Amino acid sequence: MKNFVNDYLTYAESENLRRRLRAVTPVSARECIADGRRCIDFSSNNYLAIADHPKLKEQAVRWTNLYGAGSKASRLVTGTFAPYLELERKIAVWKKSEAALIIGSGFLANIGAISAVADRSSEVFADKLNHASLNSGVQLSGAEFRRYRHRDFRHLEELLKKEPAERKIIISDTVFSMDGDIADVEALKKISRKHGAMLYLDDAHATGIFGERGEGLADGAGELNISMGTFSKALGAYGAYVACSEEMKEYLVNKCGTFVFSTALPPAAYGAIDAAVDLVQTKEYCEVRKALMAKSANFAKEVRRLGFDAGDTASPIIPVIVGESDKVLRISQKLFEKGFLVVAIRHPTVPKGTARLRISLNSAHTEEDLNRLLEALQDNL
Repeated sequence: MKNFVNDYLTYAESENLRRRLRAVTPVSARECIADGRRCIDFSSNNYLAIADHPKLKEQAVRWTNLYGAGSKASRLVTGTFAPYLELERKIAVWKKSEAALIIGSGFLANIGAISAVADRSSEVFADKLNHASLNSGVQLSGAEFRRYRHRDFRHLEELLKKEPAERKIIISDTVFSMDGDIADVEALKKISRKHGAMLYLDDAHATGIFGERGEGLADGAGELNISMGTFSKALGAYGAYVACSEEMKEYLVNKCGTFVFSTALPPAAYGAIDAAVDLVQTKEYCEVRKALMAKSANFAKEVRRLGFDAGDTASPIIPVIVGESDKVLRISQKLFEKGFLVVAIRHPTVPKGTARLRISLNSAHTEEDLNRLLEALQDNL
């Protein structure tokens, strides 16, 4: 048998696409130690800097002491503890939906829920820059997979008009994780109603950042609509939720394979989620969100002023689009040597020819941090 493993690794090395694990020790929300070097961390998704907040840690420990280190079984066996159901009701109110269901991770939620609502007789219409987990869910479902040009709703409608399937599903990120730009959620809702299509929105990178109470850009309102989001980014914990109707929740409890056949998250994760959902709705974190968004907009403007392409970002995700993998790796390494952890993103995570630095701001970054990073970027023009 041909050694396909070695062949791939050799190819990836030659194309500057090989990825390697790096040991990272967190110091604070803004600093880490990577490969022995103390760095300002501009790569994490800890947007609100609450992953190490005392309330999250206290609740994680408290729930562990009350309910144990593990949930012991799947949610449908003995893994649904009473507080889990109460937490889901709290999340539903927060998301302005009838119901919510907690699933192990964003990837598990997407591949499980999408493959539950789509089948071989379905047509799925997905933004070309959607997260890989959304694409994997569609592929697992066996549905016909139609991809429309990024945020091009005219193209989306053209595709919807052409396809005769009885079950049509539109799928999009709300905030695109590698570009930081935002889908027009209201336009997507209007199009889905017009064409009788179900709407599935991935709100992972909007949860905690957008909305009056950090609830994100999408809700689970509507008989068939689904909003998925995660607790592992701005909320600083782990796991994912699906916000939807009561009927859809019951359907997913029965049909979502990654829910049915997976052991429930450990109590510590639920405890941290519980604290995070309360925390992001406070007046304090409303102000933190506003300050972060203003800081992000100003930083993106300065990146463009230097002559870099930052795309259409409107979030704390600031892409610096360089183009070729070898070039972006060189810049990332130079920044690392100056004390900045900024990861290089390459194909297949992003399309060929659009390799980039993905700069991720959080509320703990100081003006000095940002100015120093801008100076370091300028040195690489």
